[in-house]
Amino acid sequence: MRVALLIAVASLMIAPARADEVQGQASASTTIPVGKESPAEKRAKKLDRLLGQLHSAPFHSDTASMEAEIWEIWSRNDSPTAEVLLRQSSAAISARDFEPAERMLAQLLETYPDYAEGWNRRASLYYQMKRYDAAMIDIDHALELEPRNFGALVGKGMILRATGKSDDAIAAFNEALAINPHLPAVKAAITQIEKDEPKI
Repeated sequence: MRVALLIAVASLMIAPARADEVQGQASASTTIPVGKESPAEKRAKKLDRLLGQLHSAPFHSDTASMEAEIWEIWSRNDSPTAEVLLRQSSAAISARDFEPAERMLAQLLETYPDYAEGWNRRASLYYQMKRYDAAMIDIDHALELEPRNFGALVGKGMILRATGKSDDAIAAFNEALAINPHLPAVKAAITQIEKDEPKI
């Protein structure tokens, strides 16, 4: 039961793989309006809207598609090269090819240090390698760049739990739930911690 719970919580740390990896093309336009939004600005506005909808969605509602859209935005970058490296490193992590994954992520973050999801992905890698200090450094980078990344906050809680900091882990899990209340595995993790380590 506990192993299944840890796997469920761990899955929240990493963006789900896109079903098709095909990016939609913007419709053609013959004129360029003054002050046209950049792709990054459009993504930021859409992210704000989706996070607001996710937070206010009724409990027990199906939020999977909404969460998938949010992860899609977090995985995007203005550089196609950055996105390719993120996808390839994620595939390597899934295959437990940790050394090539680490090399790809090092290259990614050296070139694109403002790519929050790159830091989050490497934190997940280091967590699986049980390199908890390195994982925490990377998760802090990810959260500095995108404080609303509930997956990174879940990852932070997992790292803190693994290093025996249960109270801090619960605090991180609750931060994730404050952004996305629809995380039953995280709620179960909190319950499990409180059961394993009851307050005296």
